[in-house]
Amino acid sequence: MIVADDGSDDNETQEIGRKADTLVTLPAPPRGPARARNEGSGAARGSILAFVDADVLVHRDGLSRILDSFRDPSVIAVFGSYDDDPEDKGIVSRYRNLLHHWVHQRSAGDVESFWAGCGAIRADAFRSVGMFDAERYRRPEMEDVELGYRLRDAGHRIVLDPKILCKHLKAWSLGDMVRSDFTRRGLPWTRLLVERGMLFAPKGLSIGSGERASAGFAMLFVITALTAAATGSFLLAAATVFSTLGFFASNRRFFAWLSSRYGSGFAAAAIPLHLLYNLVAVAALLWGGVTSALSYPRAPKRYTRPR
Repeated sequence: MIVADDGSDDNETQEIGRKADTLVTLPAPPRGPARARNEGSGAARGSILAFVDADVLVHRDGLSRILDSFRDPSVIAVFGSYDDDPEDKGIVSRYRNLLHHWVHQRSAGDVESFWAGCGAIRADAFRSVGMFDAERYRRPEMEDVELGYRLRDAGHRIVLDPKILCKHLKAWSLGDMVRSDFTRRGLPWTRLLVERGMLFAPKGLSIGSGERASAGFAMLFVITALTAAATGSFLLAAATVFSTLGFFASNRRFFAWLSSRYGSGFAAAAIPLHLLYNLVAVAALLWGGVTSALSYPRAPKRYTRPR
């Protein structure tokens, strides 16, 4: 076990780190998980690197399942999923963590990207593609997704195994969720997709056709509802009803699963949160697309799906 301490300023972190086999202490100021993981990997001697975020508890069989995945020599990287029992029981925390669980649980098999919250990579492949981009990503953003794209560019196989489970300890507030999904997820992901010519790629974790339909209906609902209220237009009111039905239809399985797992009351409370989540995604897509056009005038990299 290797702990990378990214420039902490408290004694507790150092005390915890010293309980590990190796403590890698990085100088302040903190520069994010990309640098921490890269520096930590430098102290590793094994042929497989397993990454675990500081706010994640791996299930007892998690590492053995990771090793089982690598029995297939074609697998270069593997990652899992949050479990369906988040540590924090607040509505926002449960919704946000369960959404992550839902997306990963129904995306088993070969995937296009990587997740470092609870994932592993063969060390030689990790180093051959240049590790995490610590210069570009100096805070938690999309550094693991970007690494996954480079692994796939190199022809490597990445697998999502939903049986590899971990518990997320993060307590989300509504403000945390909106800020994180916009500034640390939506914007950098949009810019990355634009750069690589993947903005309209047909599939991917959280960017598949179902997610795009959900976001589109959410945006249509807000636009038609506001304009219908302002103008009293019957056609716009009808469009609002249509967009509402479309939003529910595109998320019916997710809402039904939430109801079966935590009850209809929680599922009902999650509906406006999911609407907000989708609206933030649309806002990030629009803003990220505009700023990418201004900030990245060069031709985007062409994305070619590896065979």
